[in-house]
Amino acid sequence: MVNGGRQINSVTLYACGTCRNNVATVLKGEKRRKVFFPALVARLEHETLGTVLFDTGYSTRIYNHGIVSRIYNLVNPTQVKDEDTISYKMKSEGCKVNSIILSHPHPDHIGCLKDFEDYTLLATDDCISGLKRSKNTELVFSNQVPELTGGVKIKVLEPLSFAAGGEETLPSMLLKHFTEVYDIFGDGSVYGIRLDGHTKGQMGIYIPDYRLMLAADASWGHFFAERADKMRFLPRKLQNDFDSYRDSITRIRAFEKEHPDIKVIYSHEEFAEGPYEQ
Repeated sequence: MVNGGRQINSVTLYACGTCRNNVATVLKGEKRRKVFFPALVARLEHETLGTVLFDTGYSTRIYNHGIVSRIYNLVNPTQVKDEDTISYKMKSEGCKVNSIILSHPHPDHIGCLKDFEDYTLLATDDCISGLKRSKNTELVFSNQVPELTGGVKIKVLEPLSFAAGGEETLPSMLLKHFTEVYDIFGDGSVYGIRLDGHTKGQMGIYIPDYRLMLAADASWGHFFAERADKMRFLPRKLQNDFDSYRDSITRIRAFEKEHPDIKVIYSHEEFAEGPYEQ
């Protein structure tokens, strides 16, 4: 192996489109301030499995779903051009995507699923079920959902389980804080972490080689996580289950306190684009 025995040789972060909103419309007691929310996509280069993506960001399909697109962009104005998309970036970098880990099926995460061929889609059972339903009311837009047959191979992740007691392992360290943990490739290179609330079955990932956790939309960022109780009525209703949403944030914050050396990045907060360095 290269990189000192790492299984994940590199992690690269991309902002694939943005949306914008006003802090005052999301949180009580805040002054009006426009905030841009990047759509994070992570590219992992696995030692044996090749190029793996975590989510796929926005695509210009967000503008092409009839009246639903108009309503979405009225409430949540989006900015994305073809050259911003992960499919464009992967093509320009000459990368063949072999696997896509999906956090949840909202349009800023599934935008480019249809642009790739012959890959394995890995997600929780609830996430895959949401894709198959493709309901506008769940913010799963059918024009962004690929045919879940043929070239797209689906792998529904099964949670790990451990007997109580015994020596602490990396999975047990995660299970101390989170309700379900998944060994995504069965080799300990990437672990999935169930983060219910924003959607049912949402999943973040932990990459041990980089001491990095990507927490998806468990919150829209650390600023919002610290102020979850100030969230206004409408943004609360946009969550699948607000009590679970707060619970996931509480679990992440406890994990961060216990492991300050592990970096946590939410999908829509500011982050440094490009190769991730510990």
